[in-house]
Amino acid sequence: MPEIHSALVTTYLTPENQEQLRKALEPAEVIFCIPNDTEIIAEAIQKVDVAILNSDVDDLILTGPNLRWIHCCRAGLDKSARPEIFERGIILTSSSGRSAPALAEHALMFMLSLTYDIPLLMKAKSEHRWAATRDYFYKTGMYGKTIGILGLGKTGCEVARLAKMFDMKVLGWRRSTEVPENVDAVYSADRQDSLQQLLEASDYVVLCAELNDHTWHTLGKQEFDWMKPSAFVINMGRGELIDEPVMIEALESGKIAGAGLDTFEVEPLPNESPLWDMENVLITPHITPRLPDRDERALEYVYQNIVAYRKGSSFVNRLTQSGIFTKGRVKS
Repeated sequence: MPEIHSALVTTYLTPENQEQLRKALEPAEVIFCIPNDTEIIAEAIQKVDVAILNSDVDDLILTGPNLRWIHCCRAGLDKSARPEIFERGIILTSSSGRSAPALAEHALMFMLSLTYDIPLLMKAKSEHRWAATRDYFYKTGMYGKTIGILGLGKTGCEVARLAKMFDMKVLGWRRSTEVPENVDAVYSADRQDSLQQLLEASDYVVLCAELNDHTWHTLGKQEFDWMKPSAFVINMGRGELIDEPVMIEALESGKIAGAGLDTFEVEPLPNESPLWDMENVLITPHITPRLPDRDERALEYVYQNIVAYRKGSSFVNRLTQSGIFTKGRVKS
C-alpha cells in the first residue's frame, strides 16, 4: 500500500481545516505555506512526493523530483494539463465541482437577465422612462424552451437540474453516451455526433465543458451559423471554448440574440473589445459568488483522493490524456 511521506500544501486554510488536513495526511510530514512564499516552496518541492496547491501547476512545482501526486484545489486543469505530467507518471487531480451550484446559479442569472432584458430595463430606469413597449410585451419567458448544455460534468448537471425547474427541454453534449438525470437527450463526441442538431434546437447554449485540445474553439463560425437568431450563448467554462472574434461578428450581425459571458480569451477583457459596448451582452469578471462551504467542498476531493492514493483505487477528478491542453500555450 503506497504511503505519503511528505506533502506541500499551498492553499489558504482556516486553522481548523489545516489541522483536519494534517490528520488526514498522517504520518506524513506536512509543509504549509502561502502560494507566493516561493523560497519555502522551492525548498520543499525538492523532497515532497505530494503537492496540494492553491494555484495551477507551474515550472517551479515541476522541479520536484519525487512528485507522485499533485492536487489543484480549483476547478479547471487546462493551465496545469501539460504533457510532462504524463511523461513523468504524475497523478494530477482537481477540486472540480466545488462551486458547481453557484456556477449553475450564475448561468441561470445570465439566462433570466437576457430573457427579461435587464440591460434595457436598467437603462430605462436610469432615464426615468417607463419601458412598456410593444417589443417588450411580446417577449417570452424561459418556460418550455430548450437549453443545450455543452459539458455535462458537475456544473453542467447542476444547470440541467435548475433548467428542469422551468420545465425546459434539456439537451446535452459530452464525450460519453451516458444520459444523466434531468437531461432529455445526449449528443456524444465518442459517438461522433454532430453539434448541429443540438444548436439548431437550442434557445440557450450554455458552455460548461472543460478546456482541452478537443474542446478549444468548440463554438466557431459553423456552430454560430447553426444557431437560432433568437438564441443566447452563455459561457461558464473557459473563454477559449469560443472563437471570440467569430462570436462578436455573430452578435453584431444578429446571427444570435445575445450572450452572457463570465470568461474570455484574454483576461481581463481588453478595454478596446467591442463586447463592452454591446447592449445584448452581459459581462462578469470571471468571478462567481462563493458557496458558504466552498473550502470544505474543495477539501472533500482531497480527502477522497488521499484514500485513493493509499489504496491504489480510482482518483476523483483525475486528469486523463484527453484533458491535455496545448493550443493556448502554442498560441501565446
